[in-house]
This record gives sequence, structure tokens and C-alpha cells, in this order.
Amino acid sequence: MQPFLNVVNPATNDIIGTIENSTAEDVQNAVNAANLILPKWERTQASKRAVMLVNAASLIRTRAADLAALLTTEQGKPLTEARDEVLGAAHVFEYYASVCGSIPGDARMLPGYGYLNVIRKPLGICAAIIPWNMPVLIFAWKAGAALSCGNAVIAKPSKTASLTIQKIADLMHVAGIPNEALQIVTGTGDEAGSALIEHPEIRHISFTGSITTGKSVSMRAAPYLKKLTLELGGNDSFIVTKSADLDAAVKGAVKHRFYNCGQVCTSAKRILVEDSVAEAFTHKAQVLLDKYVVGNGLEKVNMGPLNNPEQLTLVESTVAAILEHGDAELVSGGKRILGPGNFYAPTLLKNVSPFAVSEEIFGPVMSVIPFNTADEALDIANSTPYGLGSSIWTSEIEMARKFAEGLECGVVWVNKHLILPPEMPFGGVRSSGFGRENGMDFVYEYTEPKSILFG
Repeated sequence: MQPFLNVVNPATNDIIGTIENSTAEDVQNAVNAANLILPKWERTQASKRAVMLVNAASLIRTRAADLAALLTTEQGKPLTEARDEVLGAAHVFEYYASVCGSIPGDARMLPGYGYLNVIRKPLGICAAIIPWNMPVLIFAWKAGAALSCGNAVIAKPSKTASLTIQKIADLMHVAGIPNEALQIVTGTGDEAGSALIEHPEIRHISFTGSITTGKSVSMRAAPYLKKLTLELGGNDSFIVTKSADLDAAVKGAVKHRFYNCGQVCTSAKRILVEDSVAEAFTHKAQVLLDKYVVGNGLEKVNMGPLNNPEQLTLVESTVAAILEHGDAELVSGGKRILGPGNFYAPTLLKNVSPFAVSEEIFGPVMSVIPFNTADEALDIANSTPYGLGSSIWTSEIEMARKFAEGLECGVVWVNKHLILPPEMPFGGVRSSGFGRENGMDFVYEYTEPKSILFG
């Protein structure tokens, strides 16, 4: 096994750094260190943990420009998006600082039984397995919640996007969080990831990634009865009725489909538009996309490259198959951009068959699907195995309620999409996983209740 792995800039294919290819022994060493710090860390005053998280956020904000440039260089997204993600991570740590001392329990008299006191205890050592698409923000979600409760965290970033997370972890240590309470192991899923999943002393696994890998994580963790939080794939519907503000809906669809080159679990993937306005919607979207600049994220561009060559090949072959089978009409894009880097043109498809896009396309492809009635749109939206998020764009409150209640997913937005404040529980249903990140719901994922009955 190689001791180190190269990290490559997806815009140029140049090597920009290396990471350690961690082994099972490295994971065991991390667990040993976490066990040593846990008794002290669990007893650390909540207010002190809060100060550490606030100080970490402050250090991140101070170094936001450098961190954003590094994130763009290793992940590919435009610099403005990278900066937003870095600052978003700081905001997440500030949020979890605010809840450190307010994790609710229960205290009441039960007549005939005694006085009930329910407290919530940290789980112990928790593992966070982080994807390459939004690495910094998702790291903050997982680490912030777990640390605020007094758990120790061992995080494994993706092998293609580890460098920025390592820098942020260093800042968190400077802010006072013990090195042993927050550790980063880098490398492959087969080696380091597997060792984390199957280690008997790791009590919780928070995993973000594909459905296939999520199912594997679940099965491999089952013998150890670990708690799991699985945030898996999404195939979000973006539903536009004829009463919607069409210009706002078009801008929202383009922004939230091509953000991060379409590599977001909850991006607007299937654009369902009422038939009477579908042609106008498509034309307005094409006008916006014609102005899109694609290139190196460090330059002034609207969209960067896909993160890795495998993802580029997958998107290219998927679009080619849809067009070959006559399941959509190509409006624009539909091809890779020649030259170095993993670039694919922003692609707009219209009159798309719902069955042709029942699987998630994790890349810059907008599929416009016309519908005639609200019930038909709901049927299409709910026709995939996914259930992460959806949005409804309408000026009719009853229509908004109908869709909000009828959509089978974990998050519904009305006249907006992809907005995830740290106070808002986030997660999916069905094949999109289980458990929730963000908000107090995630705090509960990282604690367990202990009931004490006084006679």
C-alpha cells in the first residue's frame, strides 16, 4: 500500500499536495488517544467547550481567504462558493457553541413512583466520514455537533478533498480543542474508512455519501450495534406552477442546479414545470446559461470543474444515453470541455422523460420535465427511491400546502431551494438515509438518555 496519496487540482490535473494513506493501525492509534482524553473532555464545562468553538470560528473567519483558495484548488468550486462554505462552517461552530450548555433532559415527579431525572450523556468516540463535494461544511456539521456534547471525533475526509479540513482542524486545536478530542485520518475508504466503521470502540458513525456505500456502512456496522446517521443521495424535484414568479423560479433553478457544478445532494436536479409555462421557463434558463463562464475556480467564473475524472465520465455517459434513447431534447451543453481539467458544459435538457432521470445525476445537468396537474407532479416527484429534499414554487398558499404535505422527503422549501441554516434539521427518508444533521436533532444523535428514578 502506498504510504501517501496525491491530491490533484481538478481544474488543471496538477498535483497540489499529498495526504497520508492511513492504515487500520493508524485508526487504532487514534482510538487509543481518544480514549485517553475522553474522561477529561466529557467533564469539561459546557461553557468552556462553547468558548473553544467560538474561538475556532473566529480563527476560521480570520483565515477565510486562504482557506477558500485552498478549498477551490483541491475541490474545484468557484472561489465565491468556497468562501461561502468556509464562512458557513464558522457559523455552524458558533451555533453549536450556543447549544453546548442547553442540551435538554427531563425532571419531574411521577406520583406513586418517585422523582424522575433524565440526563443526556455523550456517546464516546464518534467517526465522521466526509464526502468531497461540500467537505468543509459537512465536516463542521458533524464535528460541531459531536464536540458540543463532549464526544471525541475521528474524521475521515475524502481522499480528493482533505487538505482544507486538516487546516481547519489545526485551527480548532489552536482554539483549545484537545488534539486527541478531534483527530483527522486521511486515506481511502477501503482502508481507513473500513477500519473506522468496524472498530468496536467507535460508538457512532455519521456518513455522507452514495446510497450503495451507505448500505455497506450500515451492514458492516450492524454487528457492533453502532448508532448511525446516514445522509445519502438525493434526486430533488424543483416544482414550478404556472402561478409562480417565473423569473425568480428560473434564477433559483439555474443557481441551485449548477452551484458547485451540480455536485450537491440537494441541488435542483429534476425541474418539474407546469406545461403552460415550460417553454418560457426553458427559454429563460437558456438565456442565463448562455452567459455562464466555466473555468478554473480561482478565476472569475460561474462554474468550475467536476471534482474527479470518474465523475466527469459518469455524467458524460449518462447524458449521452438519455439523448441516444430519445428521452430528452438537448437545448445546450451536453459535452465535455476539451483541455486540462474535469470540465463539462452546463447542460440544459427539455421535454425529459421522468423515467430517464429516476437516478441522481451528480453534475451540471438541468432536466426540465413538463407536467399538467399537481397530482401528476407529485407522482413524478415521488417516483424515485430518493427522499432528501424538494421545493415548490407558487403564489398559491393552498398549492404550497398540498405539495409540502404530499412530497415524500425530509426537507421541503417553498419559493426557495438549498437553504440550510444550522438550526434546521436536515436529512432524508427512504433510500436517502436516516437520522438528521443540524439543529438539536443532531445533538440527540450524539447523546443517549439516562433515566434516574429517585424514591
